[in-house]
Amino acid sequence: MEILLTKIEGVGIHQGILGRILGYGTIIVTRTGGTKAHFHKIKAPLEFRKRVQEQLAAVQESK
Repeated sequence: MEILLTKIEGVGIHQGILGRILGYGTIIVTRTGGTKAHFHKIKAPLEFRKRVQEQLAAVQESK
């Protein structure tokens, strides 16, 4: 699945206890219009969200 950065409204994370221990989780990307895409069993989801948020901020600054 491909989602343009300009179409992302937010990135959420769901991690159960086992996911926290083993370092994986589900990433929930909210697109414009409220549509959500779920990506399961992603390694280091907090780091992924941080990187996406950095890229979103860079896009906003360039406008």
